[in-house]
Amino acid sequence: MKFQNYILPVFISTNLIGQNTSNDFNSFDFGFSHSTNTSLTFNSGIKKQIINREHGSAKNDLQILDIQYGFGIGMFLWMPLNKGIAYKPKIEGNFCNLYLKQHKNIFATSFDLSISQSFAILLKSPNVHGTICIAKNMSCYLTSKQPYLLIGPKINLKKFDKRFINKGFENEISMGFLFGYGIKYEFHGTCFSPEIIYSIASTNQNKIMDSKKIVHSLTVVLNFF
Repeated sequence: MKFQNYILPVFISTNLIGQNTSNDFNSFDFGFSHSTNTSLTFNSGIKKQIINREHGSAKNDLQILDIQYGFGIGMFLWMPLNKGIAYKPKIEGNFCNLYLKQHKNIFATSFDLSISQSFAILLKSPNVHGTICIAKNMSCYLTSKQPYLLIGPKINLKKFDKRFINKGFENEISMGFLFGYGIKYEFHGTCFSPEIIYSIASTNQNKIMDSKKIVHSLTVVLNFF
């Protein structure tokens, strides 16, 4: 009787794994990513401009008040919705260094958890005759090559080290949008996709000049799936 009880779940599992996946729009790929990033927070100079006008000066400087840089490791899904759009949800952990310019410069480290819900807009049909030159008189032949644009919302949870928190600062939750460009290369079933992504995010924590902190980020990503 014990043997018979196990026949049914094994049979069902075998059928689920062996379903027909010939339709690419009902399938998805699971992948990993590695990225390097840098972020800047600018002072708009509005208050300085008002002060300078009161003193008869029209000088308006755009200053960098916050610099961050680091690297990240993430996981994502590549889910084609139709021939022109693919859905790409992603979760990524980032290890960052922070340089905050104030009356006294402050350094800190942080761990960021980023969640994005982006869509890849495929710009062209796959180029099945693509090549990549890797050395003189040598080429690596591709199954396909396809450029795309990325766009979507992004949320970032930033946890600072204890020294930074003890100075009176807070952990940050920021929300924003990302815009990117990538190229999907396929090598006989394995895909490699480099991307460059610009994102802008806003947070109320750790305000600068009594206003929301607006962070501009540039990220270079290597995806494997």
